[in-house]
Amino acid sequence: MKYIIATIALIVILASCNKKGQDFKIRSVTLTAHKPLQYQQELLRVKFLDGGDSTKGIGVTSGYPANLPLPATMLVDASFKLKLYSQPCYVQLWGDSTGLISTVKVNMKDYKIIFPLEMEVGNSDMKVTLTGKWDQQ
Repeated sequence: MKYIIATIALIVILASCNKKGQDFKIRSVTLTAHKPLQYQQELLRVKFLDGGDSTKGIGVTSGYPANLPLPATMLVDASFKLKLYSQPCYVQLWGDSTGLISTVKVNMKDYKIIFPLEMEVGNSDMKVTLTGKWDQQ
């Protein structure tokens, strides 16, 4: 019985390590902290930019009023997929009045994650948690 469980666990681990060529679909972003804002009535959005071309937007969340309490979970466009291990991306927090609030570069070469279902990224101006799943191919 121990050998069967060990074999199943080994198969799951080996299958999960082969994610380099697959897409990671980010479903939602949870904003857990941000620096104080000048305009409390603005809508906040999290945008994703291509790591190779930082002017190319690849995804955006729904808006969240800045005057409501945190943490705030915002949904991401359903078609947004990211080749998490092959290309870095930028995560940016935007306000509709303030403009760009903060930027964080996410480079998976800096991480060793087998099954990233939730990943916290941030800096001194913001902190977000990316939630998603591997796209089934």
